[in-house]
Amino acid sequence: MTLSVLTLARTLPSQITGGLEESSWNLARSLSSLGVEETILTTSFRGQSVVRKEDGVTIHELAYVPGRLRSKPTYRWWPYFARAAASYARDLGLSADIIHTQSLYANGFLEFPARPPILATVHGTPRGDYYGGARTKLIKEVGVVHPRVLYQYFAVVGATYRAKKQLRDVDAIVPVSQNVAEALPGVPRGDPRVVIIPNGIDPKDFPWIERGEARESLGLSNNATVLLFIGRMEESKGVGLLLNALRAIPEAILVVAGAGPYLEPFRTLAAKDPSVSRVRILGPVRKERFLLYSAADLFCLPSRNEGQPVSLLEAMAMGTPVATSRPWLPRELLPFSAIGTDIEPVIRAGLKLSQSVNRLDLRRLVLDRFNWNRLARDYLTIFQNLASNSARRQAMR
Repeated sequence: MTLSVLTLARTLPSQITGGLEESSWNLARSLSSLGVEETILTTSFRGQSVVRKEDGVTIHELAYVPGRLRSKPTYRWWPYFARAAASYARDLGLSADIIHTQSLYANGFLEFPARPPILATVHGTPRGDYYGGARTKLIKEVGVVHPRVLYQYFAVVGATYRAKKQLRDVDAIVPVSQNVAEALPGVPRGDPRVVIIPNGIDPKDFPWIERGEARESLGLSNNATVLLFIGRMEESKGVGLLLNALRAIPEAILVVAGAGPYLEPFRTLAAKDPSVSRVRILGPVRKERFLLYSAADLFCLPSRNEGQPVSLLEAMAMGTPVATSRPWLPRELLPFSAIGTDIEPVIRAGLKLSQSVNRLDLRRLVLDRFNWNRLARDYLTIFQNLASNSARRQAMR
């Protein structure tokens, strides 16, 4: 009998550019290629519910956002997703062998008297997001004594309590990195439900191209020292700090690609910087990522908080070493990264590393160990173990 998985993925790459979205989608379609009957519940950005099929995956886009919030920032939508997904599944009579929630959106399903086993993939924690950037961002906007700062703190306390409750009740927990595993609220060390499975990449999205050829196609000089940032444009990602390093490394140019709320503020910041002539801001990219990664000498992610960034794996899949503020990577990839919070020395160390690294060896390591087909098999093993201990294909009611 075919194993069926119902995945709760708040957003997908067709809606928002980000590592969580890429991971959710690539895992789902890799499971489908292994014969899993994969269904995703996600958010509709069209204002109406839509059901479609892509790469063997059935996608239900749910129109659950209250009308008063449709013009508001999307982070205000997400508290409604979990219960909307549970109500939708119940009303439609969906059934599955496993419920898989990408991040913690299973609380509605946990309330059902009858349900399949639930696996939660955890990409981060409320406290990690809070101290990693949300708190600083709000204080910068309204000041430290504003009531919203206190409200935000108590909101994080509440979110942490709800996360503890979900993690207590789910049947399996997959943190994407060791640092996320150690930060799981309320989950003791050695909990047998916890298995670390890192994020991965789809090798088909990253065909090999030589650096010189990539630079020629992008209009970059072969003699340039290219620093690269690709990702969601959030201030907490630290992309603004790269301008400081650029001033101290006059031979370098900085290429920035991505979309998000910090894109326009970053344009303004860069326009006022003395090094503006050495900054290229591309906006959102997706299919062209492999060219940018290959063209770069060093990929830079001076972020305040991460789970396990997919962008680091993508850069390394094209043979490019990375500079990061923390050891966000799996252990076997740490030798190919420069790590530290003092941005200029870290980038200089990363550039030195880029001169000695064997790019093809690095690529082979990433494609072998961190490709989604291999990681999907790790998930499938857990799914099969959970299903074998449960009644098959249960409806949610």
